[in-house]
Amino acid sequence: MQTLWSGYGEIVRYQLEGDFCPRTVIVKSVAPPVDSFHPKGWNTQDSHRRKLISYQVEANWYRDWSAKCQAPYSVPECFGILEGQRKHDLEADHNSAPLSEKSIILLSDLDELGYNVRKASLTPEQSRVCITWLAHFHARFMQDSPDKDWPSGLWPIGTYWHLGTRADEYEVMSDSPLKRAAKEIDKKLNHCRFKTLVHGDAKVANFCFSQNCDRVAAVDFQYIGGGCGMKDLIYLIGSCLTEEQCHQEYEELINHYFLELSAGLKLNKSSINYDMVELEWRPLFFIAWADFHRFILGWSAEHSKNNDFSQKMTKIALERLVSL
Repeated sequence: MQTLWSGYGEIVRYQLEGDFCPRTVIVKSVAPPVDSFHPKGWNTQDSHRRKLISYQVEANWYRDWSAKCQAPYSVPECFGILEGQRKHDLEADHNSAPLSEKSIILLSDLDELGYNVRKASLTPEQSRVCITWLAHFHARFMQDSPDKDWPSGLWPIGTYWHLGTRADEYEVMSDSPLKRAAKEIDKKLNHCRFKTLVHGDAKVANFCFSQNCDRVAAVDFQYIGGGCGMKDLIYLIGSCLTEEQCHQEYEELINHYFLELSAGLKLNKSSINYDMVELEWRPLFFIAWADFHRFILGWSAEHSKNNDFSQKMTKIALERLVSL
């Protein structure tokens, strides 16, 4: 079906024969290449180790966490995981956990379950379906002041762009108010009281839609971890809408997210105070957008996501940073 980022493996659909098995299954096979390729040139030991950890995290997610999900935040069912011999990354420090270079994750085929539509972009109305998924997913895993060991087996800080794992990209940024504020932004975003599991790569390409786009399931959980739900929300909006649509719709989409988050907490009979979550998280929408914009400016400053809307969100974040 596709190769993994930088040639680290592949995703294949297999057809099965038999009376008591699915008609098809999906196999995500991780086998890092000897010589990796990165479209932006980020071929470093840090990048390699980050990818290996991400596949270990995804295996842990499917083994230990994914069964807690249900509609409207559907995910593939995991039938099994096979991991190769673990070894230390020789370039990392000796206290680091051993990682498996090769693994296989066997998953249900979402196409066979009615999620057979893929989208490169969405209408604002279609984006609400994904936002509903995010809100209910976040509500399911919401925590009030979790301890430092949570979430076990996943990234302590979810998302692939957070500052702690992107020192190389930070260093190449030109000096700017955003670069100077990057550590404070990271602190505000990742030291919030209320945390949940964030998908960490919630772009439109990682959502599978039903035929009429009223239901959705998500895939690709390599960067799932703890954090503020605004991280997923800003990344989704930026991935599926045009810049003009972002300008026109973002406030209404934020409102939709919080309505669904409230509904999700009630559905889960959560004891967490929704009003307190919204009070803390709503201002962090702009902080989260600035955090991702910091990554873009270091990773690929000429990227189309370095646009007027992102610059506007970042300007708001920098103006509000001192008051949060």
